[in-house]
Amino acid sequence: MIIAAGLSPAWQQILEVDQLRTGEVNRCRTAHWCASGKVINVGIALQHLEVPNKTIFPAGGPIRTFIEQDLDLLKVPYRVLDQQNLTRICTTVLDQSSGQTTELVENASPLSEKELNAFSNEFNRWISMANVVVLSGSLPAGTPATFYRDLIAVADCPVILDARGPELETALSQKPFLVKPNLEELERTLSRSLSNTKELIEGMQEINRRGAEWVVISQGKASLWATSGNQVFRFTPPPVNGVNPIGCGDSLAAGIAAGLYREWTVPAAIRWGMAAAADNLTKLLPARLSLPKVQAFYEEVELEQIA
Repeated sequence: MIIAAGLSPAWQQILEVDQLRTGEVNRCRTAHWCASGKVINVGIALQHLEVPNKTIFPAGGPIRTFIEQDLDLLKVPYRVLDQQNLTRICTTVLDQSSGQTTELVENASPLSEKELNAFSNEFNRWISMANVVVLSGSLPAGTPATFYRDLIAVADCPVILDARGPELETALSQKPFLVKPNLEELERTLSRSLSNTKELIEGMQEINRRGAEWVVISQGKASLWATSGNQVFRFTPPPVNGVNPIGCGDSLAAGIAAGLYREWTVPAAIRWGMAAAADNLTKLLPARLSLPKVQAFYEEVELEQIA
């Protein structure tokens, strides 16, 4: 089983406009709503990739019911924990004239100490059944930066961590199997700019030395890099006509986890993750993948070992 766990679910609003004009009234061509947030996107992607999974997250207020209804419709196995504060709403605006995506992201609601302890206890209850764990999403305000570190400490299986800054830094002491911050998040973690490929690889290898066995970073649409010890791999994604980029990183994490669950090599698992991300890019709603299309994209992902 693969466990997806995180503290930052969301109810997602996706609006399509002919042309986004800031400071003016914009009438939407279409509007869509769905369960989302990084942890939920990972769980939905895992379900569409047809691997055993369980998604664990907190939720509160009327939004909780909407999320549960959507996940039930998608047949995603989940465990939702009580939260007093309201679950956030995030908005994606797709500008059809420019192809640009604008994100309006509400921060995740804080959790009380009691709620955080309940989440940790629930995670501990499921961890013995896990073959792979995916921890993803920002930590709500007030959550200790050591939260992910403590979850990794009780996991006796590979852990994929999608986090940044202090929560990533503290988690490295527990040697997560794979971390996948994006470029901006990696720069924040290292407190320096990584302006070219050489600096990027050096930054990734620094994270390896600090404890992560594998580091995966996407360098825009051009390529994705992975490092482990002295190994450096470059992956080139297939050409895709993009619809909505939201959820691509989460689909990548889910695909890698699915590959590890099937005991593939790490480079093969990353290729599968990239194929899932490519398929996600063609969807309006995040992480609603098509397994046959993921398989087709997998064959198109190019892999090159640099060192």
